[in-house]
Amino acid sequence: MDNKTKKTGRLRRFALRALGATISKMVIYRLLRKKISKEPALLPGGLSRCSEILFILPANQTEMIYQLENLFSILGKYRESNLTFVCPASSSPFVSGLKDVKVLKFDPVEFQLFSAEFNRVTDWLSAKTFDLCVLLEKDHTLAHLYLVGMSRAHLRVGWDVGSGNSFPFLNIRLFSIPRDGVTLWERNLEVAKILDAAADPKVRWGVPKSTAEEVAQILRDHKLKKDPALICIDAANLEAECGKAWCAELIKNLKGAVSGQFYIFGGTLTEAAAAAMDVTTAAETDTNSPFPVLPPTTIPKTAALMACTDLVITGAGPLLGLAQISTCKIVPVVTQEQASLYCKPSDRIAQVIRHGEPGSAEVSAVLKNTKALLGKVSKTAPA
Repeated sequence: MDNKTKKTGRLRRFALRALGATISKMVIYRLLRKKISKEPALLPGGLSRCSEILFILPANQTEMIYQLENLFSILGKYRESNLTFVCPASSSPFVSGLKDVKVLKFDPVEFQLFSAEFNRVTDWLSAKTFDLCVLLEKDHTLAHLYLVGMSRAHLRVGWDVGSGNSFPFLNIRLFSIPRDGVTLWERNLEVAKILDAAADPKVRWGVPKSTAEEVAQILRDHKLKKDPALICIDAANLEAECGKAWCAELIKNLKGAVSGQFYIFGGTLTEAAAAAMDVTTAAETDTNSPFPVLPPTTIPKTAALMACTDLVITGAGPLLGLAQISTCKIVPVVTQEQASLYCKPSDRIAQVIRHGEPGSAEVSAVLKNTKALLGKVSKTAPA
């Protein structure tokens, strides 16, 4: 982008900020008034014309993970449609492995009205027309709503997070309201329900064969096998949630008490990006850990790793979501509030509820739940 265009973009953004949110929305709407479809949002009739679908994905990694079941349900319903994803670079690994889809990435730091990143995306969209636009970014800005208007879709669905600024850009608005007994997974599935897309357990996140082979090699390099069971400890998350001393005590008690092969999860590359060298060095040189410490991996490799793993011990974080998508067994150490939001007890999820700082009781509960889920108790386990 030349200096003149950059200067013009800055002046436009300054003018919009000076006008305030309400008037800015009116200005953007007037700019798009010929593109925003005036066709009423008719359901379910309007769903019969959805051959071209645009998805706008969230920037927050945890939010993206907890949107996956919702997204899989929609993809299962509209598997014959042409799909386009506009997403932050950090969210692209979740969809780039899908067949025959268009993925348009942008830098969320630079993505603002009339910036170079914004203009690049809108220039590409200007030649396209969609039937359905799904805005999965809850923390949306006018720049995101501008993309919704650019879609020309007759159905434009997404969340209104309380700002009230999404109409008329979105003509089907949902409100994410916390409710007792309703997890974040279930709240997010409201979009799929609106689009007549029932949850489909057959639609899962496919891992490319080459990625699965790379992960298999990582496991071999660390002498890890699935016999009798492969168990992941999300130490970084547990340390952050429960403290280093408690996590060290947990690892000490797990050794020899549970029949299985343990490994320490090294984190995803996006999580470790700010301190990648430190994390990698720790993974390579930590000789104090009784279990192998895996290096940080990409999101697709993490998914492949979860597919090989029998059980995950973690806290409230991205891996809790990925483990649920991957259908492995989970022992989450969480507060009651986190449990209500992120997971429900089931035949493969055995929660350990902590109240404040965890202690020896929570360590014992993790061991008990791990043994129960695996169905195998070491003969040397303490009584």
